[in-house]
Amino acid sequence: MALAQPPLAIEYRDKPPYSYTEGGKPAGFLMERTARLLKRAGIDARYAEVPIRRTLQHLQANQAPLCSPGLYKNPEREAFARFSLPIHRDKPHVVLAHAAAVAQIRALPRVSQLFADATLQSGVLDGVSYGQQLDQYIATAAKPAVRAQLTPLQLARMVAARRVDYMLIDEEDLGWLRKDPEFAPLPLVRMEFTDMPRGELRHLACSQQVTPQTMDKLNQAIRELVPEAQAE
Repeated sequence: MALAQPPLAIEYRDKPPYSYTEGGKPAGFLMERTARLLKRAGIDARYAEVPIRRTLQHLQANQAPLCSPGLYKNPEREAFARFSLPIHRDKPHVVLAHAAAVAQIRALPRVSQLFADATLQSGVLDGVSYGQQLDQYIATAAKPAVRAQLTPLQLARMVAARRVDYMLIDEEDLGWLRKDPEFAPLPLVRMEFTDMPRGELRHLACSQQVTPQTMDKLNQAIRELVPEAQAE
């Protein structure tokens, strides 16, 4: 008689409205989607909120079957993780700038020019990916980005205090921040760039200990429940 499989460990980050903890349980639209996918695939799971940097370390260490929903796929991560089919496509990022920097930023028509301007200081969340193209702009910026292990709201406060001039933020994060009464009075302006890369695809990233058979079950559930994320 085959032994029952232990529950699959699901680690998620505090990134509302995608994923967060409420009443001791996982919440957020991406966690609801993940729970539906796991149920369709017939996979039991146990959940834990874990900082993204630690989850990436756990995936790389490969000491247990583990998945984390909502990660971008890039070559560095593909070296140690198995990725599911896409479970969500983001809207394009926007720039959140200090009001005093808006005129200077508006004079730069392309996002690549923004990062090439050595007089403007960007701030980024350390340990996260903004997608391959934006990660490249950040890595090669004329003025190295200030990297901070913060929440988006805390980074927005850094922009408001003019410790940095601007930050990148995705529309879902920004929509969530706008519900926070602390955010409303901050001197920040949302700015769009016509050449901002298309919104990135988010996946379940899993350790190598998650078997190909389990990945196949997950991917079949994704095809059935999230067909819109598969369309290019």
